[in-house]
Amino acid sequence: MLDQFRAALPRILALLAVVLGGTAAVSATVGALAGRSIMHALATGYYVVGAAILVGSFVLGSRGPWRSEVDTVHDPRLAAYRTRPRRRRRKATLEERAESKRSSFGLFVLGLAVVLLGALLDPSRRAF
Repeated sequence: MLDQFRAALPRILALLAVVLGGTAAVSATVGALAGRSIMHALATGYYVVGAAILVGSFVLGSRGPWRSEVDTVHDPRLAAYRTRPRRRRRKATLEERAESKRSSFGLFVLGLAVVLLGALLDPSRRAF
């Protein structure tokens, strides 16, 4: 487990840098164009991105036990009439369900951390 975490650590740090840095760049630019203070713009940007990540966590965590796959076996005579490929449903494996839960939990923690960072930076709120 510890070896897997060490292997994933560079990717996790890169994800954090992209999310936090990208959010800071975009929100500071929009805040400067709108004439707002930079701290207020950063806090608002982190609130918005954190809320979006939390919604994504909920969506990913609420997937059901079924998955869809594209059906590659089809009648070539009917291919001209079909605009979308046919899909079939299958039961998700235990590994797929566990991966979905882990991903949802990771997104939840990331979203909560981004919202808390926004709360720390917000000049209109005081922590203590």
